Amino acid sequence: MSEQRLRVLVLSDLFPAPSRPAYGIFVERQTTHVQRYCDHTVVVPTRIFPHLRIWRELARPAQVRGAWRDWRKEIREIPLQSDIYGYPVYYPRYTAPPHQLSHASWGFCAYPALVGLVRRLHIAQPFDLIHAHYGTPAGVVALLARRWMRVPVVISVHGMDVTYTAPQNRFGAAVTRWVFQQADALIANSNWTREKMYRIAERELSVDLIYYGGQAPSAPAIEANRADRNDKVIRLLSVGYIEERKGHQFVLRAMRRLIDQGCRLHYTIVGDGSRLEELEAEVDRLGLADVVEFAGLKRHDEVWPYFADCDIFVLPSWDEAFGIVYVEALGMGKPVIGCAGEGGPEDLARFGDCVELVKPRDVASLAQGLERLITDPDRRREMGERGRTIVVNISPGSGMLRIPSCVTETYWPRLHMRPQAFLQYEPDYDQHAIDL
Repeated sequence: MSEQRLRVLVLSDLFPAPSRPAYGIFVERQTTHVQRYCDHTVVVPTRIFPHLRIWRELARPAQVRGAWRDWRKEIREIPLQSDIYGYPVYYPRYTAPPHQLSHASWGFCAYPALVGLVRRLHIAQPFDLIHAHYGTPAGVVALLARRWMRVPVVISVHGMDVTYTAPQNRFGAAVTRWVFQQADALIANSNWTREKMYRIAERELSVDLIYYGGQAPSAPAIEANRADRNDKVIRLLSVGYIEERKGHQFVLRAMRRLIDQGCRLHYTIVGDGSRLEELEAEVDRLGLADVVEFAGLKRHDEVWPYFADCDIFVLPSWDEAFGIVYVEALGMGKPVIGCAGEGGPEDLARFGDCVELVKPRDVASLAQGLERLITDPDRRREMGERGRTIVVNISPGSGMLRIPSCVTETYWPRLHMRPQAFLQYEPDYDQHAIDL
């Protein structure tokens, strides 16, 4: 039998671009790894609509002009097409209302702008399958295109689908429910996400659970520098967008309590976001300016030294479907603090003692969790070692997933073929499986 590879159309409005190098990097990573077994073409619906912060500044013309220039520059830096990942990536533009009004409408707004491109690509080299990330807008576009493409649609569901789009209003709930019910296959990134999908769909669903891996690079030089430190300061780290639900403000308040009790701490915050100014003000209010560093937004390859240099990774976020930064921290051998009842921290903790679970939005619980790790360096080391092993086992290319699960467990069953190219890579799940 001659070798035959799947041709997969990936739809995702989150995907890296030169001006947003970490934007949707988890989608790029999975796509790039699965490229070993499939031929991908990626279409990134790129919404063009001035940021809300521009409208808020209408009364201040100077600020509006500056924000408008920045927004236009950001859009211009997103190419129409790129192949820097080894497969074609297209960034077609469309427009839609602000997500605060109707996020569920975005797919219906995007489809007319994307259908011509998708049709041309499909005619040139027909696709076998569509893999959409997020129900809106990509899932909606995929289901509308399926009417004439006549190929299966796989939808990876992420946090925003179940925490924002569906709860936003009745239309959002109806669209999300329709997407879940109409997809040929569904993928959830955590048990937490899957449970919310069941409630939204209002009927039985078949949902594959596939974690996002995050194998970290080795950093012996950085680790050697850490070994030279003798200041006995415990270094905390958070990485991610600075928004209320990420919980940075609770870390600051817990720090204040612990410092008042005699702990020596330093906190580095990597990222940017809408709550940056408020967080900076909170630092000043709490008198923590000397022990808190705002490192700003970093490219993905620039973040690893921060992971390597910290003692504890802490991100007490809520409405967290998974959170790939937890996996990255564990991959660097660091103990993690996350919130109980949230997707990533709960699922990772089930593999073993690698995550200290605390109550969400609870300063006392967070302070107690930090204190438990600060005062127990042996447990911190053991958590880091255990976490590194767990990440190896759930990351693409590892023993347990010699073929990524999205290919073996989700793509194949929806197709009437098993390409010869895959047969030599059959995984041995019995040998490597980790029971959740």
